[in-house]
Amino acid sequence: MEETAVEEQRLEEDTAAVEEQRRQEEAAAEELRQQEEAAAAQEQRRQEEAAATQEQPQPEEKRRRSRLRRLFSAGTTLKKVTGKIKQILGTPSKADKTKKVLDQPDTVANRINAPTEGGVRMHGQATSDTGQVQATAIVAQVDTGINTVTDALGAFNDGRALLAARKDRKGSGPESHKPRKDWKGKPLGVAQNSSMVVGDISGMANAAVRNAGQLAGVPALGEVTGGASVFYSTLIAIREVPVVWSTYNKNRALKEMVEEASGEAPANEGRLQDVLDRLGQVRQRLAQAEAPREQAGGPSADEETAVAALRNQILELNHLLEAELAHIGQYARHKQHTKLGKRITSLGGNTVRAAGGGLAIAGAAGALSGPAAPAVAGVAAALLLGNALYKGARAGSNRYVAARHPDRWARPTSAQDDSGTERAESPTSASASAPAPAPAPAPAERRDALKEFFKVTKSVQQGERHFMAQKLYALAAGPDVPVGSNVADDIRESARAMLIVLKAGPSQHKQSREEWEASLNNSALQTAWEKEITSQLSSA
Repeated sequence: MEETAVEEQRLEEDTAAVEEQRRQEEAAAEELRQQEEAAAAQEQRRQEEAAATQEQPQPEEKRRRSRLRRLFSAGTTLKKVTGKIKQILGTPSKADKTKKVLDQPDTVANRINAPTEGGVRMHGQATSDTGQVQATAIVAQVDTGINTVTDALGAFNDGRALLAARKDRKGSGPESHKPRKDWKGKPLGVAQNSSMVVGDISGMANAAVRNAGQLAGVPALGEVTGGASVFYSTLIAIREVPVVWSTYNKNRALKEMVEEASGEAPANEGRLQDVLDRLGQVRQRLAQAEAPREQAGGPSADEETAVAALRNQILELNHLLEAELAHIGQYARHKQHTKLGKRITSLGGNTVRAAGGGLAIAGAAGALSGPAAPAVAGVAAALLLGNALYKGARAGSNRYVAARHPDRWARPTSAQDDSGTERAESPTSASASAPAPAPAPAPAERRDALKEFFKVTKSVQQGERHFMAQKLYALAAGPDVPVGSNVADDIRESARAMLIVLKAGPSQHKQSREEWEASLNNSALQTAWEKEITSQLSSA
């Protein structure tokens, strides 16, 4: 019994020991698990803190990102500005229209505000009226800003025209004359406008200094402005001298041609194309009437009378063409008179302005005081303003007439069609075979025509100058061109002589006499020749 009890007691102790050991192992495992979970949680927190630290930029990184954002924003803004500039100046026609719009406030700023501002500022400085001087500084700063933009655009347009002329100047024919003229003249135009920009910027800076409180300005800036004025005014005056001489000679030659032309012939009141068509019909009838004269027996008295009547008709029609040519010559002389007046006024105005620039330099250096410089600048501005007003009024009047009276300068001859010819049938066929002229647009109301007067960017597509150029080409074109096939040889030669006087001859188009005549005799070049003659009849 005792042994059994001892055995049971030992078994219970062993069981208790095993249970205790199991509990201890479980407790150790639980503690180890908790330690591992704590370590994992700590590691996770450390990793999250490290990630957050990486995401949060350091001060240098912040500055770098800020610079990148500003750079990106500036790039976006520049792209928008570039797109707007491209929209305005993308093509020569758009740039020219923009320049025409800016020319209006620029003329006011240059010819009215600037001389007035100079005189008022001089008076304010003499009377120590600081308010008056400050007010003129504000006006000058605005005006010179307008001048800067306008002159910079002028330099841009001249530069682009120069690049285009560089490509096209080596050609020949009617379309090659303008590129060669631009290649010779546009470099001076770029220099002129660039020096104007320099003067505008220095004047704007000086006005800003006065506007900031230093009412006397900066003498050095005043000298730069005066020096720029002397330079570009002298450059313009130098460019005007050969133009004045050439225009004078051209006018004298035209005078001789017009005086030689018959003044007895009646003026043609109808369309020139109708006269040319009638001439072709009469010549065809004359050829048919003269055919029996070669047959045996000779012509009868009635046939002789009919032939004589037809010859008289041809003579009368030729007199009408001679009268047309004389009228064109008178118109060309009128344009040369106008050009001569404008160029002489420009020469005088810029000569006076150059003198005013010299006085401005002396005044800025302190060597001259008094109203001399503003007075001279006012005289120059008045002369140049007169030219600008005449040009603007004349252009507006042409737009008004084109809208109000579209039939006044309607095309006088048949136009070249897309195939390079005017009509499919013989030019000597009946008048019914000739295409009817395109109907003129309906006349505009007076109010609408007045609106056209002020549309400074709009060009007249068919005005008096185009009308005269189309007539002159018809008289000068060769027999292979339908519009000129019925013109007598002597009239054609006189018309071509007038083209040479108008600087539309072989030498201007880099051609020999034979090549030039062949070009005039090419119906595919009718539009190009009419455009060239229109340009040469200009008074600009």
